[in-house]
Amino acid sequence: MKNLALLVILPTLLAGCTAAQWSSLTGSRHKTYNDANAVWVGRTEEQLISKWGPPKKSYTLESGAKIVSYEDIWGPMSAYHVCSEKFMIEKGVVTKWGISDCPDRISGSLPNDTPIPQPTL
Repeated sequence: MKNLALLVILPTLLAGCTAAQWSSLTGSRHKTYNDANAVWVGRTEEQLISKWGPPKKSYTLESGAKIVSYEDIWGPMSAYHVCSEKFMIEKGVVTKWGISDCPDRISGSLPNDTPIPQPTL
């Protein structure tokens, strides 16, 4: 009977936790778009395209470097946002990344002490 009471009460208590409280309880933080994009630095253009597909936009700079851009629509149709994720590719390798108007977090979590990477493009 005690176990049943815990099963009923515990989810209610945890539902009231803020992100910071949850983070201190679990020792993890929510994964962000910054985390997801930063891991591409150092990978090849071929790896990026094979995972993400063809970019929505592409621009070749005078230096020969390329900027490729991917866009996702999120939010309700009455007030949607376009999340733009950009990558600079130099000599076939992703060297910089940037985002604009993307949600704060995505599914998954990381250890609490993992710093959130900052855009470089």
